[in-house]
Amino acid sequence: MGFVLCVAASSPASSSLPLDCTVFVGTGGDTILVGSNEDYGNPVINVWFIPAADERYGRFLIGAEGIVQGGLNEHGLVYDSLTIPSVEVAGDERPLYTGMWPLHVLETCATVEEVVSFFEAHSFPGTWDNKAFFADAKGDAAVFEGSAVVRKSERFFVSTNFLQSEVEPAEITCDRFLAATSMLQGTEQYSAELFRDILDAVHAEYRGGAGTIYSTLYDLSALTITCYLYHDYEHLVVFDLRERLALGEQAFELRSAFPSNAAYESWRTGEIETLAKQIASFRDEGTDPASFPDVVGHYVVSGGEPFLHPPLAIDSFSVECVGDRLSLVVCPEGLSFELFPRGSDRFRSAGMNQAADFDVAFDRDASGAVVGATFLASAASVEVALEKVSDVPAFHPLPGFMVPFPEHEAIVPEPVSHASPVFWLGVGLAALGLLGLAIALLSP
Repeated sequence: MGFVLCVAASSPASSSLPLDCTVFVGTGGDTILVGSNEDYGNPVINVWFIPAADERYGRFLIGAEGIVQGGLNEHGLVYDSLTIPSVEVAGDERPLYTGMWPLHVLETCATVEEVVSFFEAHSFPGTWDNKAFFADAKGDAAVFEGSAVVRKSERFFVSTNFLQSEVEPAEITCDRFLAATSMLQGTEQYSAELFRDILDAVHAEYRGGAGTIYSTLYDLSALTITCYLYHDYEHLVVFDLRERLALGEQAFELRSAFPSNAAYESWRTGEIETLAKQIASFRDEGTDPASFPDVVGHYVVSGGEPFLHPPLAIDSFSVECVGDRLSLVVCPEGLSFELFPRGSDRFRSAGMNQAADFDVAFDRDASGAVVGATFLASAASVEVALEKVSDVPAFHPLPGFMVPFPEHEAIVPEPVSHASPVFWLGVGLAALGLLGLAIALLSP
C-alpha cells in the first residue's frame, strides 16, 4: 500500500515538471565538501537547528512541505534526497523500521558505515521514488536506491536523478551528472568557490517560477552550511552548526535570512495565495478550536499493517494542539501536517502539492469520546482505520513544522551576512581608500 504524506512537494502548476536535483561530494586532504541543488516547485523552504537530546545528535535540517530534504549532524554526517524512477522493493525477514529512516540515522549515526549497517539490518519494502545520499567527515559517501547501495570509490562522488545501481558509468547521459563530474575531475584542489560554480552550472529554471529553489554547500571539517536561495549564487548565508546548536532549538523560513528577491517573492506570494484560497474553499469557519483537544492523542493502525512509502513507514500517528492549530504528526522524527476543520470531526490537510492532500475523520463512541480515526487519501485510493490508544501524543512536531504555513511559528535568526565575496572585496578596497584619505589629511 502506498502512503502519500511524504511526497516531494510541488505546486499544482508545476506538478508535471522534472525534478532535477544534484548532489556531489569531493575530498582532498583535510577538505571535505558536499554541494546540493534542490529543484522542485515549492517556494516555502524551512530550516531547523535541533540540539542534541535523548541520545540523539544535534543536527541541522532543511526541507519543504511534508518532507525534510536534507541535513547535517554534529559529527559531520550529511543527508540528501533525490527523486528517482520508481523501484519496487519486497519485504523480507528483517525488521521494518517505522518512521523516516534517513532522519533517524541522522539522529543516531556518525558515519556512512554506520548508516550502511543500519540499512542492512532492516527491511525497507514499498515503492521507492526517492533515493538517499549520505556523506561523512571521513570522506565516505553512498546512495541508497531501493535494495541497492552504491558506494563512493574515488576522491569525488556525484548523484542525480537516475538509478546509479542500474546504469554503467560509460552509459550515463544525465547532463548535470556529466557537467559536475567534468568540473570535479578538472581540478586538483576543491574549494567552496568551485562547488558554488558547479551548483550554478547545473541549476535548473522552469517556467512558472519553479526550478532550483535552494542550494547548500556543507564543509564537513568546519561543520558549516552555506545556503543559496532561488538559484542566486551571488548572495549567501553561512551557518556555523556548533554555534547555532549552542543557541538552542530554532526554526525559521530560509528566506528570512536573505535580502528580498523580487522574482522569488512574486512567485512565492502567488503560490501561497492559491493555497489560501484552496483552504478557504473547504474550511468550516464555524468549528471552534476549543474542541480540538477532543481528538488529541496517539492512534495506531488497526491490524498493524503499516503505510509504506519509503523513506517513510507509518504504523501510527499522533494528533497534538499547537496553540490554536491542530497538528497530525506522522513519525517519531517530527514530520507534521496542519489539520483544517471541514465539519463535525472531519479535517483535511492541504498543501501546494494537492496530490498529497488527505482527510482524517475521527470516530466517537456512544459517550462521545473519540476512540479512533479514518485516514482517507482519495488521490491514492487509500482508506485506513486507526484506533486511539492514548490521550497523550507519542510523537511531537518539529518546532514550527506544519504544512502549509510553518513560518507562522518561526524563530527568525539573527542578521547574517548576505553579500557575495565580490561585495566584500569592494568593501575592503573602499576601506583602504578611506584609510589613505585619512592619512593624507592628518599628514603635516
